[in-house]
Amino acid sequence: MKVDLTKVKLVDIEGELIKYEGDEKKGIYNTVAQLMYTKAKNLDLIDIAMRMNKGEVVEMAPSHIKEMRALIDDTANGFFSFTRKQIFDYLDELEKSSKDTEPNEKK
Repeated sequence: MKVDLTKVKLVDIEGELIKYEGDEKKGIYNTVAQLMYTKAKNLDLIDIAMRMNKGEVVEMAPSHIKEMRALIDDTANGFFSFTRKQIFDYLDELEKSSKDTEPNEKK
């Protein structure tokens, strides 16, 4: 599945877009990439994290997405609830649209 975390825009409690102070070229995708780069068990995620950190669209297997979700969901890794929700909403939508576009299986 193609994942583009640059599309995840974080909003605060008032619905205002959250910008990264001092560097408009950065976003939550950089934070996720750093987390994957430093804490992933699956070493395939290292290369994915490096490309993601550059803002590239990355191809991720379901097992990669599952591990990325687990890393983000672990509160010890410092993601606020609203951040986790907004990332997971994006991933849920990707997974849903991926299932909607899969060819029907023959019975």
